[in-house]
Amino acid sequence: MSRWRLAWPFAAVVALAVAGAALAQPVPPADVGSSGRVQQQPPQRRGFFEMLFGPSLIRPFQGGIFAPPPAPPPPVQPPQPSEPPLSIANIVPKDADAKKIMVIGDFEADGIAWGLDQNFASEPKVAILDEANNNSGLVRDDFYDWNAELPKLLNSEKPDIVVVALGANDRQQLKLGNARVPPHTDTWEQTYNQRIKGLTDTLKVYGRPFFWVGAPPMRLSAAGRDMSYLNAFFNSAVSEAGGYFVDIWNGFTADDGSYISSGPDVDGQLRALRSGDGINFTRAGRLKLAFYVAREIKRQTGLGAGTVDLLTSANQQNQIEIGPDGKKRLVGPIISLTDPVPIGGQLAGAAQTTVTKESDMPGYVMIVKGEALPTVAGRADDFTWPAAAGGTTPAPAGN
Repeated sequence: MSRWRLAWPFAAVVALAVAGAALAQPVPPADVGSSGRVQQQPPQRRGFFEMLFGPSLIRPFQGGIFAPPPAPPPPVQPPQPSEPPLSIANIVPKDADAKKIMVIGDFEADGIAWGLDQNFASEPKVAILDEANNNSGLVRDDFYDWNAELPKLLNSEKPDIVVVALGANDRQQLKLGNARVPPHTDTWEQTYNQRIKGLTDTLKVYGRPFFWVGAPPMRLSAAGRDMSYLNAFFNSAVSEAGGYFVDIWNGFTADDGSYISSGPDVDGQLRALRSGDGINFTRAGRLKLAFYVAREIKRQTGLGAGTVDLLTSANQQNQIEIGPDGKKRLVGPIISLTDPVPIGGQLAGAAQTTVTKESDMPGYVMIVKGEALPTVAGRADDFTWPAAAGGTTPAPAGN
């Protein structure tokens, strides 16, 4: 009897809880059918524990354990501003006598060539020749030997300007015979500088303006230091050969000199300039590279600057040859017989006679025929006596 006396208060509490839960159950909403009559939704069945403790405390029982509560919804991310679309220019057809800018080097050079094509897209008198080899460098001359290939390219393409970009692939050992020489050693530096000087000597003999673009910063600190290390070699050799070193470092770094992947493009828009690997360039980055190169070309040669063209065409008869002594020479006529005559087709200071055929051109008359140019009365080379009409009559003796 005592056991029943203890159990009945607990049973009464349970009964009251069940009754309260049933009374607190919300009435399901009514539905209006197509006939217009209100149709009551059937009540949903609820378990004993759900009526006793409420639906929020009950979790479904799965596989012998209570299932975990549902994960909270992910936080709503604010929309990220997207980059404005990058405008790509339509390249106009180039004239047959357009000045040619030849770009050689590695993947950086390939990006520069594409960017220069965009930069000079509306210039019919400027054509870009992309002769880059993306995986090349000065270390692996067994893969691609730039010192052997450059004279061939110059002789075949006859560019008016040469742009070089090398070094990004050169963070590796040099192979000399059967030995492998690590970077930053004396032997490595001497060999690498010799290969740089081989290129700059060839370009100096060729005699046209050339521009060497510095190696870019990279995301890895060690790689960035190596690029700066190589740029010191490039700058010295290029200056010695009379070329122009184009330093692009600050355009792809923060104020403290550290690597950045995004920054202002040539129009001042904030864009991704480098790809995810921290080495290659995006299209916006390529345009920025080319911007620095084109600016220096315009500044030094006047080409494409909208002013007087200060750059004469490369002589199509010249050839670079290596003599028996191993030295490079530019072989060919010094004065082209096919270039247009200066000053509107007339020789400076000569009589107003326009040259109409090649055999009458001053260069042809002097060099091929071996004849003297016609004299002009009163000019310094007029030795006729007495002085011809228009000349200066000598003053009488004694005055």
